[in-house]
Amino acid sequence: MEEQNKTLNIESLLVNTGSTPHEIEIDPEGQPGAMLTVWLKEMSFLDMQQAVKEFIAFDTDTGDIDMDLANYWRYMFKSCIEKTEPKITMAQLFAMRPEIAVHITMLLPQPQDMVVGPLVTGTDE
Repeated sequence: MEEQNKTLNIESLLVNTGSTPHEIEIDPEGQPGAMLTVWLKEMSFLDMQQAVKEFIAFDTDTGDIDMDLANYWRYMFKSCIEKTEPKITMAQLFAMRPEIAVHITMLLPQPQDMVVGPLVTGTDE
């Protein structure tokens, strides 16, 4: 067992510090073949936990749960999008038409995966 630990590459356990480009084909104003490139950063475990905190609020008095998906996507865009080509500001990203923004959100972790995954894994073992 100790021999295996000596050969473990610690870097393989860490999130990638760079970003990965993703091309999204869009058709703004009738321009077939128009592309938007979005560079996305990988999220760490703690980044994902912060994302949950951004969109779920528990009322300890009533037990009610409030989910704010707008806050979730705002956090995800700010945390994961490093840059775009053509260059789009964060304010412009927040103002994108839904049919375009949905292409970006499909590349990011989904809110239901943030809530269910860690909880299910924690209770099954």
